Amino acid sequence: MKVLSFLNNKGGVGKTASVTNIAYILASVYQKKVLAVDLDPQGNLSNFYGNTDFVKLLQNRRAKKETAESMVSVGELLINSDLDAHKAIRKTNYEGLDILPSFPTLSAVEERLKADITTPQQFRLRNQLEKVKGEYDYCLIDCSPSLSILNVNALVASDEVYIPTLADDGSLFGIELTKTELIDEVKKYSPKLKLGGIFFTRYRKNLNVSKYAVGLLGAAYAKLVLPLSISERV
Repeated sequence: MKVLSFLNNKGGVGKTASVTNIAYILASVYQKKVLAVDLDPQGNLSNFYGNTDFVKLLQNRRAKKETAESMVSVGELLINSDLDAHKAIRKTNYEGLDILPSFPTLSAVEERLKADITTPQQFRLRNQLEKVKGEYDYCLIDCSPSLSILNVNALVASDEVYIPTLADDGSLFGIELTKTELIDEVKKYSPKLKLGGIFFTRYRKNLNVSKYAVGLLGAAYAKLVLPLSISERV
């Protein structure tokens, strides 16, 4: 199983949209077995591919009920290494595409991870994915826009990381932070990790700012800029 993360410290650059579509293409067009992992507390990937009744789950949580519909999410897997990863994985409506969902409490999980020093924090996700690696061709991880222990877990579990970006200053600065503060640091103890490439999303080639961004990014990361971009459409 090849594990790919999609990460940029800047929000709104198309990470979730990229994972959503690439996962679907790998499964539907190339007939690959794909596991999509939602590691963003916002849970947009889970909402898109899932059919979970979050209102009912929240009601059960408040009432402290444990029912058959109670969802084991990626957060529980990170906290409890003894949990079976299969209990959290959900089927989607698309053949060959499964999802490991997030839940709104994932932000609280991050704080619990920081406080738990009994086992290495950064290897939790990798250890869980090891349990299912023989069942999938690809695992795609949707990361949150932050320099967090959740994203460190994603990178440690990954073979490659890809950085989506918009053609604006904030997104380009997010690339630098992502590379220096996360990717380069994680590579010190997870040398297998590779920066697979950087690509533009919502790209409008006729705008001067787009041409400027391409030149700036090419000068800084010439060999890492992928020869493709996702154009903006209605």
